[in-house]
Amino acid sequence: MTSNVDAVIIGAGHNSLACACHLAARGWRVAVYEQAGEPGGAVKSGAYTQPGFRHDWAAMNLSLFAGSAFHTEHGEELARHGLGFAPTANPFASLFPDGRWLGISNDRALNRARIAGFSAADAEAWDRLSDDFPAEAETIFSLLGSPMRAASLAKLGCSTLRKRGAGGSLDLAQFLMMSPRAWLDQTFEDDRVKATFAAWGMHLDFAPDIGGGALFPYLEAMAAQAFGMVLGQGGADTVTRAMVRMIEARGGSVTCNAEVTGIEEAGGRATGITLSDGRFIGADKAVIANVAPSALLRLTGGSGDARHDKAMKTFQHAPGTMMIHLAMDDLPNWPAAELNRFAYVHLAPSMDQMARTYAQAKAGMLPDEPVIVCGQPTVMDPSRAPEGKHVLWLQVRMVPGQIKGDAKGEIAARDWE
Repeated sequence: MTSNVDAVIIGAGHNSLACACHLAARGWRVAVYEQAGEPGGAVKSGAYTQPGFRHDWAAMNLSLFAGSAFHTEHGEELARHGLGFAPTANPFASLFPDGRWLGISNDRALNRARIAGFSAADAEAWDRLSDDFPAEAETIFSLLGSPMRAASLAKLGCSTLRKRGAGGSLDLAQFLMMSPRAWLDQTFEDDRVKATFAAWGMHLDFAPDIGGGALFPYLEAMAAQAFGMVLGQGGADTVTRAMVRMIEARGGSVTCNAEVTGIEEAGGRATGITLSDGRFIGADKAVIANVAPSALLRLTGGSGDARHDKAMKTFQHAPGTMMIHLAMDDLPNWPAAELNRFAYVHLAPSMDQMARTYAQAKAGMLPDEPVIVCGQPTVMDPSRAPEGKHVLWLQVRMVPGQIKGDAKGEIAARDWE
């Protein structure tokens, strides 16, 4: 059986769905195929513990989505299809072994006072960062939203040069290449203040000493103060469900339990896909594969460029993340009651510990002291649990996909089952 659409998209993660929405809004007939039983990739929610408790399977923080150019363009239409946000003015905090904690809220004066409790010099540094953020944000968000084409990047570079001058542009380029540790050591003096912000690098798989990761602790800290944080109302899958409805309302389709076994081509261009049941789905304009490099190599049979194919075959993924979902009678009994107001509480006491965790996980070892991220979504969205109850979202970052050993020498198991 053969059918044709304008674009076939492989994979139904949130990036694929956003792509399909974007094209459908421009009149393209789109068809999305997903091998899993439901769309969304890491952005999905469900009653994974017991009825009445809704958990986010992986992603919880939707702030970047809410602030994206995509949402600016399509937000009203998505809202008509059920998209809803649950905002919070208390995005994140870190709790340290001695019981002290540092939290970042949507309140500059409060944040400064909390930081000053650790270091007066760091409070002054926070003032400088806060003062400079509006101007810095304009350049950074322009960079993040720029098409990855030489002409677009050259245009952005010229614009940045005019606004910042040569010295300012070089400072920005240096910052974008820095590791989280290098920037944090340069900016703050107290190790706990540094650790509070370095934890955000771990969310993006940038351990303290990984180059190019300085942007994320900076951006998350400043954006949290400026805008707060948003979660999905009722679950992160509000994003997934709204995008699927938008695609279908515009004549497109999202098909799950549909494994793609090959991308067909003729005359140097992709012509469609073959499914595991033998069906061919033709694409008049594009085949878009939102898959891992090794999967793309398998689906295409190779590009004919040995160097490119080797790069796809040997692509290295970051370490894994272990998720634990809990249905709770109450929130955790934190040492400070104020921590019950935050969306995230990090248990990541130092940059050295984070760096060690990352290195151990990359080496295939279960970390001796993993970084823990505790998400408390029912603090700002009580609809996710029965009245008076809560859900807890625990991330263990990082862990190896394949276990070779235990760095602490206590766990004998070598497989996740």
